[in-house]
Amino acid sequence: MDIYWIQDKQRRGPATVPDVIALVQMGELTPDTPGWHAGCTNWRPLRELPALADFLGEMTDKSKGAAPLPPLPPLPAAPPQEPTRPVVDINITINQPTGSNINPADVRLPAPWARLAARLIDSSLYAAIAAALLSLTGLNYNDMLIPLFWLPMVFLEAILLSRRGTTPGKRLMGIAVSTVGSAQQLTFRRALVRSFAVNIMGMGCYLFPICVVTISMSYFLLIRRGLAIWDAQSLTLPIQIRKTGIGHYIAAAVIMYAMAQITAFSLLHMPGTLETVEQISPDTAKQLRELMPNLPGSSSHTPPSADTPQPLQ
Repeated sequence: MDIYWIQDKQRRGPATVPDVIALVQMGELTPDTPGWHAGCTNWRPLRELPALADFLGEMTDKSKGAAPLPPLPPLPAAPPQEPTRPVVDINITINQPTGSNINPADVRLPAPWARLAARLIDSSLYAAIAAALLSLTGLNYNDMLIPLFWLPMVFLEAILLSRRGTTPGKRLMGIAVSTVGSAQQLTFRRALVRSFAVNIMGMGCYLFPICVVTISMSYFLLIRRGLAIWDAQSLTLPIQIRKTGIGHYIAAAVIMYAMAQITAFSLLHMPGTLETVEQISPDTAKQLRELMPNLPGSSSHTPPSADTPQPLQ
């Protein structure tokens, strides 16, 4: 969505939602700067625009207070044929992740599908490692423990983002996360807030079918507004620091498939998993017992064959 605004008594824009948010965070604009986008009937403060309300709604221009709007130029009738977007020096205002050498010309917002692929890679890698460790402990599988299963990932992701600026999945997809308009690196506290928000509002604590709803809504809002809610809340911004191609997506698919196999194998060897599967699909549980007779719980549910001697009555 294209945003227009008034600066130095001149109409500026258009710019995307993320561009305007970045300009506000850098101090180039204020939340009370008059703005407009399609669907609005008049100029209003940027924080009151429907497309920006979720991100700037609670921000105010403390230096000017709630001063009335000055006389404004007429509203744009339609976007110009060749719009000129504002140039933002991202190399200066956005912190570079550790160990990276960012070329400002290559920096842009990552595509929604690239962000989704990075999230699924990180989730599959963590699930495989965590499931393998749990299977060695002999703990019983329980659906109610799924949020606790994913809780360590929240802290692990926050550590990686605060120290490296990226995660394995994001690194493969050429994505880094940084702060905007700040001289400090992404702190652990800010990364932790972001990670909690992602796993609750974005992934629905991985509880089915809640996760399907939250993932779909987050993806829709990301496509529509260009910036995720958790990034707006934690004042972080994902940036595409390296181009990705079809090979990166193929590698992502291979990694996710391999990690899914490891996760399934590990979970099936946890006590209680077969009983949970049997409650959902008895036929699937029966097939698993026949294919993998050594699984925990298989022997106690295997019916005796015709050749097995029966005890005398």
